[in-house]
Amino acid sequence: MSLKMNEFHGIDPKQVETLKVAGIENTDELMKLWSDKEKRAGLVTSTGISEEDFLRFAAMARLGRVKGMALQHLDILVAAGIDGPKRLFGHTPDSLMKHVSEIVAEKKLTGAVPTLEDVTAWFANPKPEPAAAAK
Repeated sequence: MSLKMNEFHGIDPKQVETLKVAGIENTDELMKLWSDKEKRAGLVTSTGISEEDFLRFAAMARLGRVKGMALQHLDILVAAGIDGPKRLFGHTPDSLMKHVSEIVAEKKLTGAVPTLEDVTAWFANPKPEPAAAAK
């Protein structure tokens, strides 16, 4: 499942435009380029977007494939150190809620915090949705 970069909360519109100029309009394009270590350094240099931001975008792209994941929750999850399905599903719904709540309080985050109902739905079908077929 490919998501458009401009659909993500927490990615500055200027960064979305810079990504578009670099040929990255969706998560499939991002992950394809980001997974190539040689191209990764070039992306950081050519776009002026920090490696830290690219790592955050990649984490958001991976989490965005989780069935039922609302894009407004991605910022909070990534800030809590949840950078992909493997880390997400390393928790139980209860332990994830506790961890996220602690990080939100500690870092004074203001984004949309998932509810236990949201989290439980993610765990009902833990397989990520498949990536869209390459065009």
